[in-house]
Amino acid sequence: MHPDASNDSAQSFYRGLGAHYDAITRVQDYTRWARLYRDLLEKHGVPGRRLLDVGCGTGRSALELARLGFTVTGVDLSPEMIAAARRKDGADQVVFVTADARSLPALGTFDAVVTMGEPLTYLPGEDELARVFPGVRRSLRAGGLFLFDLPTAGFQDRAAARQTIDETDAMVVLTRGRSADPAAHTTELTVDLFTATGRAGPWSRVQERARLHWFAPQRVTELLTAHGFAVEHVYGLYDGELTQWADQDLHRKYFVLARALPSAGHADA
Repeated sequence: MHPDASNDSAQSFYRGLGAHYDAITRVQDYTRWARLYRDLLEKHGVPGRRLLDVGCGTGRSALELARLGFTVTGVDLSPEMIAAARRKDGADQVVFVTADARSLPALGTFDAVVTMGEPLTYLPGEDELARVFPGVRRSLRAGGLFLFDLPTAGFQDRAAARQTIDETDAMVVLTRGRSADPAAHTTELTVDLFTATGRAGPWSRVQERARLHWFAPQRVTELLTAHGFAVEHVYGLYDGELTQWADQDLHRKYFVLARALPSAGHADA
C-alpha cells in the first residue's frame, strides 16, 4: 500500500525495512487481531470464507486468517514484504500477490476484503484513498464485507510527539515522529534501524521516512457510499478493547465495516 507515485514513501520505507519488519513488529499480536477481524466479520454475517487481505505485509495477518478457516489471498505493494510472506511456515495455504491496492488485479470474487494494521494511512489524501474502493468493490460479491482500520486524529497527534527505542542484542530501532501538518493530523515517521553485522563486528544503519495521514470517518463513509458500499458500523479501539463507537481524540484507531451493494453487471457468484 502506498501514496502516489510522485511520493512513494511506503514502498521505499518497506524496501529498506522489509527484511527486518517482523523483528521490528514482533510485539504485535496478529493472532489477536485476526480473531477480532473474524469475530466482526461473523457478527455482520460474512456470506462465505473467501477472503482478500489487502496490504498484507509479511503475511502474518493472512496466515492467521487462513488458520481461522478462511481461504486467503494476500496482496501487498512491496515485493520485499511478499517475499518474506512466502518464506513463512504455512505460506502454501495462502496465495500471495504483489499489487497496488489502488489498481487491484482480477484475483477472483471474495466474500470479505480486509485491510489490517492501518496501511491505508500511507495514502496522501482522499483522492488516493478513493482509488482503493473500486477495486475492492470489484473483488467482492454483493453482500460481501469490507473491514479495515485507520488511526484516529488523536493517535496521529500523539505519534507526532513520540520517540521510542527498541533494542535487542542484534538490533536497535529508533522511531521518531513529528507533525508534518497539524491541521490535517499528518505525521512524519522516521525510523533508524541499526543492525549488528557480526558478534564483534560493526553495526549498519538504515534510515527510512514515511508520512502517515488521517481520514475523517464521515468522509470515509461518503467515499465508500459513492463507490457501491453501505457502511454498517464504525467501531473504536481504546486501551486494547473494541468499543461500539470511535472517539477521534481518545481512541487508538477506528474500524470501518461496509457491505458491498449489488451493482449492474457485477459477477456476484
